[in-house]
Amino acid sequence: MSRGFFSKRNLAILFGATFVLLVAITAVAIGVGHPSVPSDDVAVIDDDSVDVPGLFEDGVMSKTDFNRFFLQTAKQNNLQQVPQPSDPQYKQLKDQAVQSALQIGWIVGEAQRQGITFTDTQVQQSYDQIKSQFKTEQEYVKARDQAGLTEEDVRVRAKLQLIQNKIQDNISNSAGDVSDSDAQDYYNANKQQFTQPANRTIRIIQNKDANAVNQALTALKADSSPANWKKLAAQYSTDPTSKDKGGLRTSVVPGSFQQPLDDDIFNAPTGSVQGPVTTPTGTFIFEVETATPEKVQGLDDTVTSSTGGAPTKVSDQIKAQIKSTQQQEALTLFGQHFRDYWTNLTQCASDYEVAGCDNFDGAGPTCDPDKVAQQPGGTGTGCPAPVFASCQEGSTATGGQPGQLQCTGSGPTPAAPGSFKPFLPTVGGAPQGPHPAGAGAASNGISIPGLTPGAGGAAGAAGATGAGG
Repeated sequence: MSRGFFSKRNLAILFGATFVLLVAITAVAIGVGHPSVPSDDVAVIDDDSVDVPGLFEDGVMSKTDFNRFFLQTAKQNNLQQVPQPSDPQYKQLKDQAVQSALQIGWIVGEAQRQGITFTDTQVQQSYDQIKSQFKTEQEYVKARDQAGLTEEDVRVRAKLQLIQNKIQDNISNSAGDVSDSDAQDYYNANKQQFTQPANRTIRIIQNKDANAVNQALTALKADSSPANWKKLAAQYSTDPTSKDKGGLRTSVVPGSFQQPLDDDIFNAPTGSVQGPVTTPTGTFIFEVETATPEKVQGLDDTVTSSTGGAPTKVSDQIKAQIKSTQQQEALTLFGQHFRDYWTNLTQCASDYEVAGCDNFDGAGPTCDPDKVAQQPGGTGTGCPAPVFASCQEGSTATGGQPGQLQCTGSGPTPAAPGSFKPFLPTVGGAPQGPHPAGAGAASNGISIPGLTPGAGGAAGAAGATGAGG
């Protein structure tokens, strides 16, 4: 009987998709085992739909395919070959390559689970988007070869990019509509966010010498013109903010001064010199030139967008904010289930166990899953960033090398859309809109040290081979 006959995938086919989720949760408790990893293989994902040309076949990653991937990883770290096992970089680079390869397989498997498909036109557009970042075909070919990639690798990278975009869009679109009552509840609970405080424009003289302040007060009662304020502030005030500006201070809001001066300013009429008022920092006289009362924005008020867009109603901005939060929560929940589900289906050979393998016991890890990737051989212990979302030509502006093909990474995890990272912590970000066919996620993703376009380094090595399907 074949190895995979009683796999979780086949059990799911026999008894329904719901059962496989139950198995994923209770496998340890009920003793459902995993297939062993043959001696010639590195890892087995217990889902034979995971097929990635040159990396996985029926969920199995052979040592031959992994060694090719490992070499690509080394080349994308600016190494011409895989380091010797005695080299301090070897173990970190190897673990990184295993984790990145697994994540590629997971994302391809997830696409199969969700029934995600693409037209040839969409795949071609995604592929063209990668190539369009190079001025000539020759530059592209040179960069591809230097990165250790084949043409098939780049094409499956284009498919992988489409998969990731589709997964995140499906999750974001799963958030329901926000009702008027939801917006009203949010507004009532967060009314301070929609309150513009009262503000004043004042002229003021400050000095610890009360006699000096009184002399200025006498002169101002006779002539409180701006010209006289300018003269007297320069002569008597010790306030460094306003003494050279005729004592003028604008946009003064409650809490700007010590009491009782603060209350006196906001209770005073305009156009009348007030004081003297004494606080622990000195004696003051002031005049309120303009007074703007506190304003509370209503739900139907129209306000200017903070991003420079067209003005919108407060209620519409609230609904957009609530929906963004709901989308982020959905992404977070998906990321948790994604990691748990696929880790439970993944077994690794004894010399290749890393976080993400169900049989990984956590002993002696070479990287810290709570940190982002670091350069090989460095002092950092961060795990590698996962699958590449897009590839482009490096540039000096991004710290890379012109003429080299560099790829940015992403894979499903709780994070901003375009930055799924199963082995990295949650990173904040607002969910983005749907992607046009073939559009890259790199511009919307999160920059990770060593992973930005054009930058060599540990993270830049992840995912040197692509996803098939």
